[in-house]
Amino acid sequence: MIRRMLFHLACVVALAWPAFLNGQPFYFPDSTAYVRAADSAAYIFSGHRIRSEWTAHYARSLEPGGKVRDADRHVSPRGNDLGTESIMAGRSPYFGALLWLSYMLGRFWLFVLGQAAIAYALIRLTLRLFGLARPLVVAGTVAALALLTSLPFFTGLLMPDLLAGFGILAFLLLAIERGRLAPAERWSLYALMAASAVAHLTHILVIAAMVAVLLVWGLVARWPRRRFLPLAGSGATIVLIGLLSVMLTSAMVEHVFGRKPLLVPLLTARFIADGPGLDYLRSHCPEAGFAACAWAGQDHMGAGEFLWSHDPKVGGYMFADTATRRALSAEDKAFALAVLAEYPIEQGGRILRNGLRQMLRFEVDLANSHCATPPHCWTSLPPRERATLAASPAGRGLWPQRGLAGLHYGVVGLALIAVVSCLAGRRDRAARDIGLWCALLLAAMAANALLGGGVSEPQPRYQARIIWLLPLVAIVAGLVWRRRHSVAEVDG
Repeated sequence: MIRRMLFHLACVVALAWPAFLNGQPFYFPDSTAYVRAADSAAYIFSGHRIRSEWTAHYARSLEPGGKVRDADRHVSPRGNDLGTESIMAGRSPYFGALLWLSYMLGRFWLFVLGQAAIAYALIRLTLRLFGLARPLVVAGTVAALALLTSLPFFTGLLMPDLLAGFGILAFLLLAIERGRLAPAERWSLYALMAASAVAHLTHILVIAAMVAVLLVWGLVARWPRRRFLPLAGSGATIVLIGLLSVMLTSAMVEHVFGRKPLLVPLLTARFIADGPGLDYLRSHCPEAGFAACAWAGQDHMGAGEFLWSHDPKVGGYMFADTATRRALSAEDKAFALAVLAEYPIEQGGRILRNGLRQMLRFEVDLANSHCATPPHCWTSLPPRERATLAASPAGRGLWPQRGLAGLHYGVVGLALIAVVSCLAGRRDRAARDIGLWCALLLAAMAANALLGGGVSEPQPRYQARIIWLLPLVAIVAGLVWRRRHSVAEVDG
């Protein structure tokens, strides 16, 4: 019993080794927004009685007289600004609450261990459904994923990114379970999918893409309806739950602050950076009346620069007053549709090109936070967290990100070759299951890439958060192939 518990614990820790080696979980700039949103909610709804190290950053804005008088003309250096009652949309308060609780209970380590434990449970379940769950195989699979893929880095990342991979893998397992899972296991997988959907808007659309592919696959393969309709219906319900959670969040923010949350103008930034958006502004401004017309005279602007840069030479959104930000948010879809109507081929081609770029970029580039000048490093963090970050390998830029990228690209390339080789010419049940997984995984990766590259901006993090699933599929395919050939040799 004790040996088994130690085995499980070792596997869980192995799947989170980068965070432990770093001495601190990994931050991303958005991490602080998630935590502070939950912290501010606790502070407001407790009548200012519940506070933490994170509260000082915004508490003054909630005091009498803390609001900005001429909010519409105020230019804030931050995306979220309680002084102007400007709250960015797209940051799940439910995930933020999870992060905040894990900080209050153990400075985020419970979150890291929880993610590692879920990853381990899903790996074991995967191997079990394919009849491969022997301890040595489990240990080897965990070791391979921990040492050769992006999985352990995302286990320690304080973002909802890994929930995208968890939601996908839960869907894959349910697609092939055929009554082999206990009711509690099935409900746990559905709950994990729902948690993924409410954690981020992109996860909702990725699940929707898999539901669509499953329906097409089941109809083309002429499966009995009971084989695929229950999962498709449940997946559609989870998509609806995710969308309702977004609507509920918007209603809550409007109720508390009197204003709807601001959706960052991702499409405006993307289409301007691609070129057709800028061409449209030059041709139709100021008559078009879009707030984006203020940037019609620019030669070129990157999407990330337009949204987040504090350099006045290339920045945009961060130098806009509150009224302009609200106009950009409200007009985002209308502007995108106008550009697509004017340049359908050009902008459509840019979306596909950026999606392909995103599909092929999945290196881990989030390990280093580069805090060479501690007083000016991550001022959004509480002092204790900032000091820990500055002293960590991440803060000092010691993680060999280029070497890790080379390793991960090589492993993914080999995994792709292995999956194709192992499936070639095979028609048994395991091969059909893996084939279905490949189709669903391709749909998920394509949707993820189009959302990350075509709507936002190609960033390795977007694809790296799910690319570890391909080596997992390759391991399963290789083990199934080896078992089949071993049986054939014995029979011969």
